[in-house]
Amino acid sequence: MSQYDGPDLKCQDPFLLPGEKWIIAQFHNESCFHANEFKQSACEGDIVHDAQVIIHPGAAGNPYWDMKQLLAQVEVAISIFNASHPDCQALFIFNQSSAHALLSPNALHAFDMNKANGGKQHIQKDTVIPGNAPNPAMTTGMGVAKGLQQVLEECGFNTSGIHTKCAPVCPFENNACCLACILSKQGDFVDQISMLEDLISKAGHLCMFLPKFHCELNPIEMYWGYAKYRYHEIFKTTFADAKAAAQSCLDACPLDTIWCFIN
Repeated sequence: MSQYDGPDLKCQDPFLLPGEKWIIAQFHNESCFHANEFKQSACEGDIVHDAQVIIHPGAAGNPYWDMKQLLAQVEVAISIFNASHPDCQALFIFNQSSAHALLSPNALHAFDMNKANGGKQHIQKDTVIPGNAPNPAMTTGMGVAKGLQQVLEECGFNTSGIHTKCAPVCPFENNACCLACILSKQGDFVDQISMLEDLISKAGHLCMFLPKFHCELNPIEMYWGYAKYRYHEIFKTTFADAKAAAQSCLDACPLDTIWCFIN
């Protein structure tokens, strides 16, 4: 990745070996601007394509931010990146959150399965355990969802005498207390990736999640601070004024200031 060194922020390009790609970091985050934010007492970008998304959630407004909207935003960001940097690879960087780690609707969830086949359990995606070569299908020949017992037996486990699930939760650091726990520890269940990471990796780019840490490691937090400081300085009398002010402040941060934030 490039670095910006010295007081004049001179760009230092990376040295690439044959076959390596120039990696460009793309930081992602969310922030809220409230209409009544104002402290008592800018320039607008000319961007043709933009992955920035502004929503106005509430009872009569847009839905709150969710994974569906995030995936759509990332798809736009990927298309813009590919057009702008055709010979480079993006490194998309996200904060840790349960939303960012969301799995696909048909993901493997051992604790959502019944002991026996069928019943009230959703059909999960077929699976492969590398090296073990068990039957990867999660449904029977009749299209019925398999239960814990059959899946484990197909993987070579002896399920006799083991109860289905612990209540209310499994004992700490126990790997074989119940059928659901045993299955959840298998490689295909453990190594699942989120929908977000799956989308990015299939597009040929990289995805990284910052560690859970109180001191924010995402430099975009400093960008939010810059934009919110300017937003507080603007007097706003209507919601339309607030929306216009938020957009203006988000576009006002100079590029060299953003370089300083990343450094």
